[in-house]
Amino acid sequence: MRSFWLSLLAAVAGGLLLRAAFPGPALWPLAFVGTGLVLCSLMHRSAGGALLVGLASGLSYYFPLIAWASLFLGPVPWSALSILSSLFWAGGAVLIALAYRRVTARWETGPKRLLLVPAAVAGLWTLREGIYSAWPYGGFAWGRVAQSQSASPFAELVSWLGLSGMGFVMVFLVALVLELGRSRARPLTWATAAAAILVVTAVPLFPTNTIGSARIAAVQGDTPEAAYFVEGDPGDVFLGHVNATRTIPDDAEVDVILWPEGSIDLNPDASPGVRRTLDQLSDSYGAPIVANTVTVEPGETQADDRFFNSQFVWDAESGWGDQYDKKHPIPFGEYVPDRDFWYSLAPDLIGMIGRGYSPGERDSILEIGDIKAGTYICYDIVDDVLIRDAVLGGATVLFAPSNNADFGKTDEPAQQLAFARLRSMETGRSLVQASTVGMSAIYSPEGRTLAELPWYEPGVMIVDVPLADGMTPAVRLGRGIEITLGMLGLGLLIGAGSSKTQRMRDSATRIRLR
Repeated sequence: MRSFWLSLLAAVAGGLLLRAAFPGPALWPLAFVGTGLVLCSLMHRSAGGALLVGLASGLSYYFPLIAWASLFLGPVPWSALSILSSLFWAGGAVLIALAYRRVTARWETGPKRLLLVPAAVAGLWTLREGIYSAWPYGGFAWGRVAQSQSASPFAELVSWLGLSGMGFVMVFLVALVLELGRSRARPLTWATAAAAILVVTAVPLFPTNTIGSARIAAVQGDTPEAAYFVEGDPGDVFLGHVNATRTIPDDAEVDVILWPEGSIDLNPDASPGVRRTLDQLSDSYGAPIVANTVTVEPGETQADDRFFNSQFVWDAESGWGDQYDKKHPIPFGEYVPDRDFWYSLAPDLIGMIGRGYSPGERDSILEIGDIKAGTYICYDIVDDVLIRDAVLGGATVLFAPSNNADFGKTDEPAQQLAFARLRSMETGRSLVQASTVGMSAIYSPEGRTLAELPWYEPGVMIVDVPLADGMTPAVRLGRGIEITLGMLGLGLLIGAGSSKTQRMRDSATRIRLR
């Protein structure tokens, strides 16, 4: 597209279509169409033009994708996060536009162009996603292109390549089709590319080993009072989960009872009534309860106290057991980084976040008898490093307690649940997600739905969940996949630029020798 305005239109349309590939619409094929339009908008663009076009596509993508943030934080933080995300997107767009100019110029024809141009574009896309998933303030890993594919034929790739590798393959295939069109490839070449796409969709899930099962009861209390800005009496959230738990049949013989994030709004350490109730529930069902509350690590003064979002094991015989503290609290939601600086810019908004959680330092595996449960509290589910660390540490099942009460019936819970399903397939582990108000579900190591609960209804899912060991290639290789693919894209871009410079020097030398 040589027309800037046509490119701008394609960029906006591409961002909107890519967003529609995610839940709620969850029209996964649109991820490929949207990515194609975004890439087309960057062809023949200068660095400045690519920056503007990339910013437009980023804004049209992120603003609707994370519109749920406005319900929790309001329009200003939602806008700030969307704009920051779009600036990263625009930076990646500049690199991709440079790759289209330089790599295409370096390899103008032939099979090298058909492979190396898509590889450079997909690698730079992966590089941008990887950087923004980790920086600044721990990054924002929500909205990577692979996360749109939880229900697609491509989903099983995630067990081999992880989210980053799967995203690379998706962008590579789109860029390959575009290069075939640009180079006016022969029918045989098109047929070969089509066969390659079919092979990719037929890749089976990497198998792990089933080593037994555990009967898990996952509780959804239907407690809107767990929302940050919803008024409720102290103990309402706790009682909601107690009442839902009591619907478990007496003869269920469960091994673990899982409660969601934010399920206890009265700290058991300070409330004898909470401790007695937990003891009674655990004793009556003969199973430990894995619940969540706010814990405090006292400092030298009250101002030095550290607060943690903690998931812990409670057993009638031994009381408080193993504990995991959320390692990835949400910046500007659960804590304010560089608080003094940001408070000087927006005191009213920053002042709303009165208590900040500290990042946890404990390992994320809860040991519950013979069960090792890798545990991810809410937003933790998008952190690749946390997911991998728990499986490497011996987790045989994954728990994903969450509190979605702040987001109402927006698309956020469905997006999070889709990411959770991909995690079960990526790791080869069963995954149990329990939410205060929904969405709650249990997935097998193959990503099959074993149970689910509707929104805003109390209930319990009781499932014999497969336990597994063994490591998928995605877990074994970890961020090495992301780094390798990102460096591939950057290396091709730099190499093509160096080759162009050398050709110009050689040409100048020949002219002087004449």
